[in-house]
Order: sequence, then structure tokens, then C-alpha cells
Amino acid sequence: MRISNVKHHVLKEVPSRAIENYRKSAFFKVLRTDPTLRNNWVSLTAVNWNPTENCLYIGLTAYDGDLLWRFWPDSAKFESLGFKEVATDPQGIKIHRGLVPDNEGGYYFGTAGLVDLDERNDALGGAIYYYRKGHYECLGIPVPHDYIQNIGVDLKRQRIYGVTYPVIYFFDYDFKNRRTLFSFFTGSHFHECGLDDDGYVWGTWSNRRGQHCLFRYHPDERKPEFYEEPIPTLDPNHEFNFPMNGPIDSFINGGDGYLYFGTTLGELYRLDPKRGKLLSLGKPADTIRLSGLTVGPEGKLLGSYGAYDETGLFLYDTTTGQFTNLGLMRDDTASCFMIHDIAWDGDSRVFAAETDNVDRSAYLWEAWLE
Repeated sequence: MRISNVKHHVLKEVPSRAIENYRKSAFFKVLRTDPTLRNNWVSLTAVNWNPTENCLYIGLTAYDGDLLWRFWPDSAKFESLGFKEVATDPQGIKIHRGLVPDNEGGYYFGTAGLVDLDERNDALGGAIYYYRKGHYECLGIPVPHDYIQNIGVDLKRQRIYGVTYPVIYFFDYDFKNRRTLFSFFTGSHFHECGLDDDGYVWGTWSNRRGQHCLFRYHPDERKPEFYEEPIPTLDPNHEFNFPMNGPIDSFINGGDGYLYFGTTLGELYRLDPKRGKLLSLGKPADTIRLSGLTVGPEGKLLGSYGAYDETGLFLYDTTTGQFTNLGLMRDDTASCFMIHDIAWDGDSRVFAAETDNVDRSAYLWEAWLE
């Protein structure tokens, strides 16, 4: 199997000169109030394929607060779902990771923010929303003043788990009764959390040596268990790093009794949740970042790798241990700078959300496999 064709889709355009402040890492309060950036600059940060509607749901980073969209592949049209009409927090400007379906046509998501620290005490904090059939319901703010980087949803137990930023807390939120039942400071940011078959949620914490290790948490016990095996990560001074950023770039339940995660170093790991044991499975390519991961064709793991316009897709066969590099995400006129999330349509198409491009607004990428 390989990529047979790639096409990029443009949601919004912004001239390169207009994002000079973004390129120079200006204060977020400056970027949020720049009219050109507010209206035209976007990154694509979360995607989920909806098999009932045969369309793609997309979560954005967008300074205008228009964070949730649909993409209709047959017509190549984007459709805003009107979130900015109900949003009340100007600092909640992205759905970072965790656009989670309810299996009945609706979605849960949390709002992330780009907040300067001198604004944090006055910030509302990220909220959890439920969207279905054109209607939004705000389910509450799990951790006041801090914003939600990702969520995992346990529909059976009616819990939403997540991690916040800029102060990095893990939280357990009862979305039926709308209250936070447990939270703790992890000292380690993780892009996604993993939910195993026994109801444990997994993430990372930072030990006294500053190493990033796994923890697991069960809602019935409300007491995290901490593991000490460190997971390799990017150099602290790397441009994609930030204080307390951990190694986990993607995290899924493989449906085979194991959890799998990709790291910022571009490595794939298997986690045995019964024993808390890690196994490094290798790298699909000689590059960093493994930020998209899902169960794909023939039950194989489908993932994305790379950065700096050298990004692509891969398959990993959990039975044979074989990686297959499917090819690069580029077409005749552009290349994907970095992939933040991927979605598979259950057939031959893979969609990739591009992020962190400092030269233009990010694109939605569509690849066909054969």
C-alpha cells in the first residue's frame, strides 16, 4: 500500500508578510488583536471522520473563535458550524486535540487558549462543549484560568479527562453532574491521553529528575499510580518544545489489549496496560514527530510522521512488527509543514490537519491510498 495521490484544500489564506509578528513570537495578546491574523490565519489541529454524514469534522486554531467546521469531500467545501456565535471567551481560540464523537452524531471538545502569563489570573479557562445537530451546550470549566489541551471521553462512566495549559493539570470531570472530581499538577504536558479497556486513563508526569514518565488513573479510585520508566523526548531547547512539554505526541487504544503512542522524537511505543510495561517499536522514518495515530486499513496502525515540510504517512502491522512508509504529504504546488492529527475514512482516504506553519495559513491535506 502507498499514497497514490495527494491534494491540499485551502480554508483561509493570509499573506506571509502579515504573520511576521507570529513568526517572531509576539505576545499572544498582540496576535489576538491583529485584524489580519484574527480573520485569516488558521491552523488545523483536530480531525474526525463522521461515517454517518460522510464528512470530516475539523477543529481549528483561529483567533476569531470560529473553531469547529465540516469538510465535504465530494464537493471540496468547508462549512463553518458557527461556534464563534456562542463562544464567550476571546482567549479560547482553539480545539487543540480531542474532537471526540459520542457515537450518535455529536461531538465533545474542549477549548484551548494562547494566554500570556500576565493574563492568566483574569482568564476564564477552557470549557468543555457538546455539539450535536447545530446546537452547542457548554458543560462547564474543569480547571478555572487554565485551558484544555486535550480530552479523552469515557461515555460509559460519563467522565471527561484532560490536561490543561499553561499550568499543567490533569483533571477528571463528571460531565453529567458538571463538576471536577479530581485534579493534580503533572509537570508534564501530553498531546493526547490513552484510555485502556479497564477504564484507566494514561498520561505523563515529571519526576524529580525532570524525566517524563507514565501515570495511570482510574475514576473509581481517584488516586494516580506513578511509573518511573522515563520516555525519551526532544531537547528542551528545541523550537517545538516549551516548559514541561512531554514526549507523547499521539495516544490510542489499539483494540488488541494494548495502547500505542507516538513521541515527539518520532518513535512508536506499545504499552501493556496490565503491567505498565513499555516496548519501543521503532520509527517509521528518520525524522521527529509522530503526532497522528489511528487504527487504519486491515487493523494496522495508521500514523503520520515528520516536520519541516518532510511529512508523511505510515502503516504499522502489530502482528508482524513491520513499518510501511506510505509516502510524503505534498502535491504539485505545496507541502505539508507538520501534521497535528489524522483521520481515516474507512476506505481509501486519509485526511491530515496541518499546523504551525509560519509562512501561511495551514491547509487540510487529503491523501488517497492504493
